[in-house]
Amino acid sequence: MGMGAWVCFECRIAVRRNTQYRGQVPCPECGKRCAYLGYKIPVPPKSKPRLWQQLQVQLARERAEAHQQAVLNNTRLRHELEREIARIERLPTNPGRRSLLRQLQNRLSYL
Repeated sequence: MGMGAWVCFECRIAVRRNTQYRGQVPCPECGKRCAYLGYKIPVPPKSKPRLWQQLQVQLARERAEAHQQAVLNNTRLRHELEREIARIERLPTNPGRRSLLRQLQNRLSYL
């Protein structure tokens, strides 16, 4: 595991921790949970609040885009599974077909 940067935007503090602690790093000053930045994003100096605000906006935008992409991928996977189920249902009945349909329907129920 590598070392990553976590930041507290309220205190403008950055801490480096092993990446296995992702999402569980408390701020050393206020105790709130720090936001994970990764290991490549530069952290601005504490004395530059405008740069901290820009970093916070950038991080929020990237997370929103990642969420939208995950939703889109989930929707695509759902449609692919639905098409595959419909295709298999058109095939003649046999034990393997029933088992495969059950597996695909289970996967679809988890989406």
